Amino acid sequence: MSTLKAVYYINQFFAGIGGEDKADTGLTVFDEKKGPAIGIESMWNGEMKVAKVLSCGDNFINNEENYESVIPEIAQIIREINPDVFIAGPAFNAGRYGVACAKLCDYVRRELNIPSVTAMYFENPAVRMYVRDNYIVETGETSGSMRQALPTLAKLSLKLAKEEKIGPARLEGYLPTGHRYNEYHEKTGAQRTVEILLKKLNNEKYVTEVPLRGLEMVESADPVASIKAAKGALITTGGLVPKGNPDGLKQAFSVTYGKYDISQLDSIPASDYESIHGGYDTTHVNEDPNRLVPLDELRKLEQEGAFGGIYHEFFTTCGIGTNVESGKDIGRRIVADLRQAGVEFGILTST
Repeated sequence: MSTLKAVYYINQFFAGIGGEDKADTGLTVFDEKKGPAIGIESMWNGEMKVAKVLSCGDNFINNEENYESVIPEIAQIIREINPDVFIAGPAFNAGRYGVACAKLCDYVRRELNIPSVTAMYFENPAVRMYVRDNYIVETGETSGSMRQALPTLAKLSLKLAKEEKIGPARLEGYLPTGHRYNEYHEKTGAQRTVEILLKKLNNEKYVTEVPLRGLEMVESADPVASIKAAKGALITTGGLVPKGNPDGLKQAFSVTYGKYDISQLDSIPASDYESIHGGYDTTHVNEDPNRLVPLDELRKLEQEGAFGGIYHEFFTTCGIGTNVESGKDIGRRIVADLRQAGVEFGILTST
């Protein structure tokens, strides 16, 4: 029996090319195993091997013009190898990496008719974009969960390569796609319902067979009654802090925020401030912090009477990798600060 083949996609970081400074790197093709491809191949016990590793920088592949230019080359490589499965990631909660992994998996499955699978944290934005038609194995939030993620990814990718029947999400470890199928079960619905109820009453772990769908509604804020009389605040998720990061804010996976006095400033000086954000090239912001927190232009509008004034502190955190619950908590605490100070509107800048 011949050995099955896989083609594996990773970003520049896991390929060992570099970090954010190499995020614009184009397509690189490796014959040797790189990153998670090393670990996953050993889990197949000789039934499948990684034939090629493909890598692109996260910025490069997420640029639509770059993607359109490189996808024919990627497709040609995959056609020549004719793998039994295409694998990407895990991307964990890295947004650009996740989108690249899911987009490539979707393309390979749809256009090249080759089974594909990726893996990431359930809050990764790529999940909502691509999960309906693609297998996405659930991982933890950071690469610290790599050892837990790879066995599930290895098992599912091998089943796909062997063209075996794929079971439901709760058994195979992928995120629910929203598709439902009828199946026979040795127990009646009544029996299964009572079993789930007993587990729930005894505080035991259980999984519902019919998860309730729900959409979180966010109420719009009331409009500002009189902008000319209103005080506003500057808020950023771009990680601008005084040089040296005196409060030790995290570069990623934020759980808190900082606030810094701008009452005596007409613009934010590059000599005193820098961005610590770990998810984008901060060169332009460090050259002129007002590109991220536009105090200089708002001071002009303030003098013209466009609004009542600028709050004496700006608020800052880093958006990359921050999970939804942490984001909500940070937002609530900033809002509490602003309400206490009588601030009526905020200007939120990102990257």
